[in-house]
Amino acid sequence: MARGDPAELSGSHRQLARERAFRLLALTVTALFLAFAALGGAFVWYDRAAAALSHTHEVRSGIDNLRQALTDAESAQRAFILTGDSQFAERVESSRTAAHRQIDTLDRLTDDNPLQQRRIEQLRGLMATRLAIIDQTMAARREGTAGAAIQIIARGEGMAAMDGVRRIAAELEGEEARLEAVRSKQVAAVRAMLITALLIFAGLLTMLFVKALRDISLDREVEADTAERLRVLLADRTLLLDEVNHRVKNSLQQIASVVRLQSRTVEHADSREALEKTLDRIIAVGRVHEQLYKAGGRIGYFDAGHYAEALARDLVESLGREDVALETEIQSAVLDVRQAVPLALILNELITNALKYGCPPDRPSRIRVAFGTEGEGYRLTVSDDGDGLPAGFTPDTKKSLGMRAIEALARQLGGRFEIGQPTRGAAFAVLFPRSQ
Repeated sequence: MARGDPAELSGSHRQLARERAFRLLALTVTALFLAFAALGGAFVWYDRAAAALSHTHEVRSGIDNLRQALTDAESAQRAFILTGDSQFAERVESSRTAAHRQIDTLDRLTDDNPLQQRRIEQLRGLMATRLAIIDQTMAARREGTAGAAIQIIARGEGMAAMDGVRRIAAELEGEEARLEAVRSKQVAAVRAMLITALLIFAGLLTMLFVKALRDISLDREVEADTAERLRVLLADRTLLLDEVNHRVKNSLQQIASVVRLQSRTVEHADSREALEKTLDRIIAVGRVHEQLYKAGGRIGYFDAGHYAEALARDLVESLGREDVALETEIQSAVLDVRQAVPLALILNELITNALKYGCPPDRPSRIRVAFGTEGEGYRLTVSDDGDGLPAGFTPDTKKSLGMRAIEALARQLGGRFEIGQPTRGAAFAVLFPRSQ
């Protein structure tokens, strides 16, 4: 390529652009990771801050409930002193239970705050004093009149204890209000941080998207050029393979013609039969190459089912007998091209043998050819309704040259050759796996 060639400069520019894009991608991914980590930390922080704020609300609610329970106890006390009705005594006990429950809750909620714990202890003592005075007034009311109970109230000890309860409760609530304000600010700050992190995250994703679009635009021309080159190469290869298969098929036809002429001049019957078998095998292989170059541009496409159907019909028709019926049960199956020739020779051998030995000339005959999937592989079966195998035939000791050839071809396919034992006629099968 000449110095300063536009294609060379374009390629150099694309390389520099790719390097810049790679560096940008590395920086963006790093920033994205940091933003994601910050976002995760902010979520954890926000969760803790929100939990702390909720905790403060719960403490303030507990303080209100405690005050309400003690106020309800005082109201029920006054009603009992005035009326002596036992239902008000029950209300006092209910309020007492609620007050104890609330102060225990407050003690648990503030166990991490020593100042609030001291206030809780003071509040617990004042509450006990106030409840004890309520018990004294109610006992005096049960033993006499309301006057005795009113005298106890007039001493003012209960009111002083209740004032202390309100004062300590106000201090508790003031501290919790201060904590609530601090924690609310923390939640707001974390929320702002989350929004900022989300915006940064969205910005980084946008940068990645823009970079991806730039890369697509940068490589589009190269990809189109590469795809065009591949299409041209594939078309050339397909044309070349079709031409090779066509030439092989024509060469095999020429060889078959020579063998046919030679067989006609041979007088010895065994020699003529051997040449005719050779001729059939050459024609079978030629059919494979014919199907390959007629596959319409599909490289290595060999439909074994279509081939088996066509070969079986041609061989039966070549026999020239109308009383020989052909039955087929064939599935379409595309095999690897490396399996084509061995399978074609096996099929030719089995059908030729069935026509020769399984179709007696003195009666109508039937030949059956089956091919299809079986488990993870394929099964080819050829059977006839002739006289069957000779008496005393054993597969291990009395195999002909053709059967030995079939066995060798089956092993080439990675399969096995089987000889059946039907009640009538003969049956042969070849099982082989799918190509890996």
